[in-house]
Amino acid sequence: MLRSVAATVLSVGTVLAAVKTSEFRELVRKNDATIPGAFIVELSSPPTKRTADAHADFLGELDKRASGKFSTRRKYSSPLFNGIAVQLQNPEASDLASLESIPNVIAVRPIQIFHAPETINRRILSGPDDPNAVPFGQSTHYMTGVDHVHEQGIAGKGIKIGIIDTGIDYLHPNLGGAFGPGNKVAGGYDFVGDAFDGNSPPVPDNDPRDTCIGHGTHVAGIIGANPGNAYNISGVAYEATLLAYRVFSCFGLTTDEILTDAMLRAYSDGADIITMSLGGTDGWASSTLSVLASRIADRGRVMTISAGNDGDAGAVFTSSPATGESVISVASVQNIITTRPALTSSVEHAPVLYENADGFAMPGQVLPIGESPIPVRSLTSDPDADDTACDPINEDFSQVAIVLRQSSSCGLFTQLLNLVATNPKLVIVYDGSPFLLGGFFPAVYLLNKEDGEFLVSEAAKANTTVTFSQNNLSDVPNNDDGGLVSFFSSYGPSNELLFKPAVAAPGGNITSTWPVDLGSFAVDSGTSMSCPYVAGAAALLLQVKGKSAAKNVRSILQTTSRPVPASREKGAPPQTLAQSGAGLVNVFNAINVHTEVSPAELRLNDTAHWNGLHKITIKNTGKTAQTYTLSHVPANTLIGLDDAKINYRYRPDIKQVNAPAGVRLSQSRITIPAGRTATVLATITAPKNVDVKTLPIVSGWISVTGSLGDSVKVSYMGVAGALRDTQGISTGNRMLVEANGGLPAIIPLDQEFLYAQRGPRNYTRDDLPVFVYLMAQGSRHVTLDLIDAATNISSTIPDPLDSAPSHDKRDFDWSWWWPGDKSAAPPAVPTVGTVAEWRDVTRGSPVQRGRPFVVLDFPTQFANGTAVPDGQYKLLLRALRLTGNPKKASDWDVYVSQQVGLVEE
Repeated sequence: MLRSVAATVLSVGTVLAAVKTSEFRELVRKNDATIPGAFIVELSSPPTKRTADAHADFLGELDKRASGKFSTRRKYSSPLFNGIAVQLQNPEASDLASLESIPNVIAVRPIQIFHAPETINRRILSGPDDPNAVPFGQSTHYMTGVDHVHEQGIAGKGIKIGIIDTGIDYLHPNLGGAFGPGNKVAGGYDFVGDAFDGNSPPVPDNDPRDTCIGHGTHVAGIIGANPGNAYNISGVAYEATLLAYRVFSCFGLTTDEILTDAMLRAYSDGADIITMSLGGTDGWASSTLSVLASRIADRGRVMTISAGNDGDAGAVFTSSPATGESVISVASVQNIITTRPALTSSVEHAPVLYENADGFAMPGQVLPIGESPIPVRSLTSDPDADDTACDPINEDFSQVAIVLRQSSSCGLFTQLLNLVATNPKLVIVYDGSPFLLGGFFPAVYLLNKEDGEFLVSEAAKANTTVTFSQNNLSDVPNNDDGGLVSFFSSYGPSNELLFKPAVAAPGGNITSTWPVDLGSFAVDSGTSMSCPYVAGAAALLLQVKGKSAAKNVRSILQTTSRPVPASREKGAPPQTLAQSGAGLVNVFNAINVHTEVSPAELRLNDTAHWNGLHKITIKNTGKTAQTYTLSHVPANTLIGLDDAKINYRYRPDIKQVNAPAGVRLSQSRITIPAGRTATVLATITAPKNVDVKTLPIVSGWISVTGSLGDSVKVSYMGVAGALRDTQGISTGNRMLVEANGGLPAIIPLDQEFLYAQRGPRNYTRDDLPVFVYLMAQGSRHVTLDLIDAATNISSTIPDPLDSAPSHDKRDFDWSWWWPGDKSAAPPAVPTVGTVAEWRDVTRGSPVQRGRPFVVLDFPTQFANGTAVPDGQYKLLLRALRLTGNPKKASDWDVYVSQQVGLVEE
């Protein structure tokens, strides 16, 4: 048995691409994702008077095995979760398997470290006239029908919402200005204190005020900000009661054992809705937090959790605990309104909207050129001239603004190059594409061609000037990506192919509250913003339908949502449901519709285990009969794997195609009397015109439209390929410098840059290599062993140093959640010892910090402290393929490393 080797996870894109070895060592040191030797153990005994005995029985058995060298971090005794968190003093590679073998243990999971969510393009606002503000603060409510719900007098009254986050600055006047019973923020708890860094002990107290990070205060404002403020914003459920659970310190760190405490506390405090704008690097529905969140939802409390901001990483990348089976995982949609600065002319004319061309300017930023009038000059009197500034210019424009039509004959670059010599005070470009300029001179481009033509005609007149005011801002439609799924919003489904995300809500470019001492208001973006929006929407539903409807909230929001288009082009197909979920929530429809349809989502699985026949039940809850028309509305099909069919596509190569599933309905038209139900059969088949080895994700809806205007739908999602036919260990990443190899790899650390070892090599114990690999797919079970170099075992996957990927087909009887014994080990192989072992491993991504490759030191010591003898060794990496049977050798990917010799100095 080998001493446990700490696994470090790092971002491939930022680490292995031409990174120096010295930098690599430092990054390895800084990026531990779990606490070594720390585990949360779930026990099977129910929480009765035997609970304490169950804890004692476990600790007694652990004491025998660990010889007393452990400590108890936490105990959990709840109807939702019975277990214990422990810290082993001398971690060993076999700890996971050893803990799993203790009687009454049903799950063992390493304790993860969570970082406070990183949102997108955060801007602290200086006041209502700040150019980054979104003055039409109600635009998100217009998108979702919440504005009409508020007009009906519905604002979440009587509903408690627990916010598990960085705390809430309850002193903010728009969040009530006080804390405690009777106030908007009526309760809560601080689980960490300011100084918790992941290693120091938490210092909990009863004051969950957010003073140093702000994230939780922004979340709270989206749910509950009082209307009537300078920014014209109001919370979705501004009459709801908020409970603040602070789980992130000023260092922005927490652990899943603390989050478990917070979730149990929120449940016991009576929160009707619990919202968590956070996530971890898991991706399975079986993580500690995912399981607990799902159980809370199953007990009749609404759980909303952000799907994640990893849209760059492509398919199957939803964060946990959003992967919990019964939770509402939330995607983000961009705000339909944005702000643009405007210049004014000395001649009467409507404000002229522009965009700052400075490459360092934020979107919507006013040109910082002062507020004095600037004379306008044009090089032509013809606003349609195509050759302006195409030739060198011998004039001084240092005191004037040049109005310039972007040329199609010589090009903008030539025009700007010729203008550099004139030292212009400002260049105003119109009738062209947006561009960025690297500081040669101030420049803007106009949003409307007609404004440019106006300035050219006025420039010929004496004394025409333009002025750039810091306060001259206009609300304009967001014609770039307004109403589309945010680029950062993570793609699903989960590793188990659960329907993730569930729904989408506004999350891009959202104005909300911020800690008073840090600025009071801010604009932020992320699924951290869309998640609380859905929590607020749920509060509106519960106020109308009663708290007993909590288990149905997810279904109601899904079946009444609106499809999100893939682009702003006319007639664009719907975005894949793997990123948009069932669609953008339509809260007015959810509250006022008189038709129910179930189930809300159809899980098709993959083609090896295709579940294509479904019964759809339609209920007319109104007082009048309705005739319903049923139809198939396909969404784009998301291509999962890259051309090598090894790794998931990531930005900019994420690809969607028109390759819909086939749908046959037993009836396309049906009349249902008031208060009655009817059933329709739907048969869904996988598309034929796709490459199944790329694991295409198909999705869409069965639309049900009533004759009285009701519109509901049933969503579906599945994979048009077989997961078990797909290689789990990545060999398709050429992430090292130039031709220095791919992963997996033994990587020496004795050169300036990183490279993969080729062929046998000897090392002294003072200069050992590391082993690096990346998972192309999730895996239920991954093991790494040290074997004698002479052991007769070969890799079953291509060698990344020399061969191209290949694939083989595998057969076994399907059982989705876990075929066979979960604790079953891989087939027996003679080993020197186990280096590491993991359960429920997520896939990696070359572009995301949070889902990275794994780095391990080459092992040199057994668990008892004795050294591994000098000799010749290899590392044996084995990963169970998705849906694979752990007792079947052919369902394991096997990689055997290059030979490493341990020798004396």
